[in-house]
Amino acid sequence: MSVSVRIKQKSLFKRKLNIEEIIKLTNLSYGVCDENYRIIQNEIAKHTLIYDKNKLARGIDISLDGTDIILLLSLPTAPSEIRKFYEVIEIICNELNIQDYIREEEKVSIKDNEKFIKYDEEGSIAGLEDLEEKIGQDEYKRFEIFGVYNPISIGINEIKEINNNLYNLEEYLNRIQSLDVYYATPRVYRVKEKLIGIYAIGANIPSVVPTEPYIVLNQIKGIEEWYVMMKEGKTIKYVDFINNVENKEYYDANHVIVTLSEKEVDGLLDKYLIVI
Repeated sequence: MSVSVRIKQKSLFKRKLNIEEIIKLTNLSYGVCDENYRIIQNEIAKHTLIYDKNKLARGIDISLDGTDIILLLSLPTAPSEIRKFYEVIEIICNELNIQDYIREEEKVSIKDNEKFIKYDEEGSIAGLEDLEEKIGQDEYKRFEIFGVYNPISIGINEIKEINNNLYNLEEYLNRIQSLDVYYATPRVYRVKEKLIGIYAIGANIPSVVPTEPYIVLNQIKGIEEWYVMMKEGKTIKYVDFINNVENKEYYDANHVIVTLSEKEVDGLLDKYLIVI
């Protein structure tokens, strides 16, 4: 669920704004997503995320369609990010000396931004209520949303913490993305005519790892085996890794934080080392 805005650069003679110039106008942090939807900070691409580094939420996607400026806001999101979205729209419109833009295919005025902020807050609450309803059903254990820094798995614990309150959502999104951790993601290889997924985990690095390994959005299907590569390229099966790590701290509905000492790494390798 998202809100789409198009801002037309109408002037025939004035040079059109590019992505870098727009970002400078907003004075926000920026970056692009890698293939696993983790942020690569301070890079610009066709689709770039801008965000407030002091209130981490889901990020505002900015791109160009010809000379038109396209902004996308994912819902549900934090109230501060909703307000920031419309502040960015107003900043761009003022720079272009225009008073209107296109929101969800409808021409609107920046004078009505407060009304749209309320609409998007209501849309965010509706989105949270929908998640709560679905997660309460047996067939849904969790849903994945994209934070500005990395994906986040929302399950029953997260739903209870947020409690359909946007300010709780804001606090949650900022807290979980402010942790000093490495968000581990897999690489996929073809070995002996089959696909395998491998996570890389090092010693003394707090690492977010899934309880059930997966590929975001099922972009690659048919992975038959999962592994963890540890020091010196040595590998163990993922199931042996996740079932035998002693200290696991809850991160989200499908992830835990593990921090392995050199001794623990050596112990796992001594017991479960495998040649792929």
